[in-house]
Amino acid sequence: MRKIALFLTFLSVLSLPIAAQAEPKTWPWIWWTSHWDDVDFKPYLMDPKEPHNSQWRATWNQDHDWSPEKWIEAEGSVEAIMANFYNMNIIKEQTEDRNIPVLIVGDGFMRLSGEEKRHVAEFIDYVFAVTEREENAYFTIYYDRTKRLFSRGEPIGVYTENGLQLQ
Repeated sequence: MRKIALFLTFLSVLSLPIAAQAEPKTWPWIWWTSHWDDVDFKPYLMDPKEPHNSQWRATWNQDHDWSPEKWIEAEGSVEAIMANFYNMNIIKEQTEDRNIPVLIVGDGFMRLSGEEKRHVAEFIDYVFAVTEREENAYFTIYYDRTKRLFSRGEPIGVYTENGLQLQ
């Protein structure tokens, strides 16, 4: 009886239709070349072999020529640009700590690209001429979310005459 049950089980398994018929596979290198057809994607801003700081210089790439005057010309005034910085939560507060200028930034600043963060810091320096001061010719940058209970937290960066340096 056991042999008959085993034989019937074997026949029932053989009689099941095979529903999942796979298509023939294409080779990976055929897919890889066709994958990038008609794709408007540039993985790097510019030449990937150049360091980023040299890519941002206008002398190296004339397409990315930026100056604070162009922002002022586009918006009409420094006050309009500063109001936009506050409205977009790029800048939260400006203050001084022991005669050192402090810039407290918000979430809008953190969402900017590295180049745009540099532009914002450079614009602040252009307006307030911090790096031209005799003493403490730099400003520190704090992120408003790093506040502690009784302190401002740790700075996330500094802007000097050499540019923006973020941690």
